[in-house]
Amino acid sequence: MELSKLFEVQRVLDAEIEKKHPTEQRERITKKFVAIFVEAGELANELPEIFKFWSNKKNNYEKALVELVDVWHFTISLGLEFGYELLDFSKVVKNQETGDRAAEFNNLFYRITRFESDEDSVEYMRLVSTLYRIGEMLGFTWEQIESAYMNKNQINHARQENDY
Repeated sequence: MELSKLFEVQRVLDAEIEKKHPTEQRERITKKFVAIFVEAGELANELPEIFKFWSNKKNNYEKALVELVDVWHFTISLGLEFGYELLDFSKVVKNQETGDRAAEFNNLFYRITRFESDEDSVEYMRLVSTLYRIGEMLGFTWEQIESAYMNKNQINHARQENDY
């Protein structure tokens, strides 16, 4: 997993957004935390088999990848806000999912909450690890995630150019 490329393209997008929509840093961070929760919820909604025991609706992995990448966008953007892009991400814990997919999603929400509360590098690494494991749990390779991230980054730049 190589995050430095994603941090670089996210930095450019964040600068473009800040130029068009200047926002005080604390307010921007607060809103990014709202956004990451919303995107994590949208990700879960594309995977009803994980938690909707009352429904027969099937998982949509294509849309889930798009939503997963949206969660990554805000995770990386928040990392930039706190200067965490230089952390050693080789220490990200991989292949330690619980086997309980709903519990992994609960853990994602917990990790977002903990990072929002503490804003420290340890909690950030735990969030990144959890997000990585969810991608694996869903059967996505890092190459698929990175490619989808780059595609969504281009879409986000186009949105800024078109006053989204």
